[in-house]
This record gives sequence, C-alpha cells and structure tokens, in this order.
Amino acid sequence: MLEKAKQFAVNIIFALTAIFVTFGILDGLWLGLIAAETYQSEMQDLLRAEFITWPWLVFYIMYGSVTFVLTVVPNREKPWYYASIDGALLGLASYGAYNLTNYSILEGFSLSIMLTDWIWGIFLTSISATAGWFGFQLTSQTSKH
Repeated sequence: MLEKAKQFAVNIIFALTAIFVTFGILDGLWLGLIAAETYQSEMQDLLRAEFITWPWLVFYIMYGSVTFVLTVVPNREKPWYYASIDGALLGLASYGAYNLTNYSILEGFSLSIMLTDWIWGIFLTSISATAGWFGFQLTSQTSKH
C-alpha cells in the first residue's frame, strides 16, 4: 500500500510539472513573442510601466493546480482527449469570466482582445491539461511493466 501511495505521489508530481511547464512555456511565448505587440498596442493605456510579479505567480500555481484536479484526476483512467475536453471547458469558463468581465467594465479592453485572449485561454488550458494527463500516465505506464 505504501508503494502505491508513493507511485501516486510521483504521478501527481509528473502531472503538475507537465502542466506548469507547458502552461509557462506556451504562455511565455504567447505573451512575450507572438501576441505581445497586439496586447501592448490594444491595452497600452491599461498596462503598468512595471509588472508586479507575484500575482501571476499565484495565478499560475493556482490555475495549474485546479487544472490538475478538474481535468487530470477525473480522467486518469480514460483516454487523453477527455482531459483535453475538460481543459477546454475549464479555459472556456475561467478565461471567459476574466475576459467578459474586463470587456464589460474596462474602457480600453477591446472586443478583439477579449475574443483573442478567450480563445487563447481555451487552447492553453486544453493543451496544459493534456500535458498533465500524459505526465500522470508516464510513470503509471512504467510501473505496470
């Protein structure tokens, strides 16, 4: 029983690592390279001169952990695409809440940014959930052989 608990802990660590790394790399590429100019030009009046780091670190840890709990754990015995679909739904709801609220209350938050960021969040969460599912399975498969 202790061996199973250790294996489950390893599975959790691999899954969370896969989620955090995938989310961090993809979001870094998106915000730092691919869409940086769009966000900066569209939201220039809303952006701080210097970003505060701790809120996005808290968000990454919180969101990655919730992604694990809501997409990987319930689908760990199912095919990978169940985690992908649940990730897309989580992204739809969470990024939808963020973007629809911002569009509703912030003068400079355009329809274009709202839709772009919402679609990005759906995609990003789905891919991160899928990576988490594969991370969880990685050690599960090796322990079965």
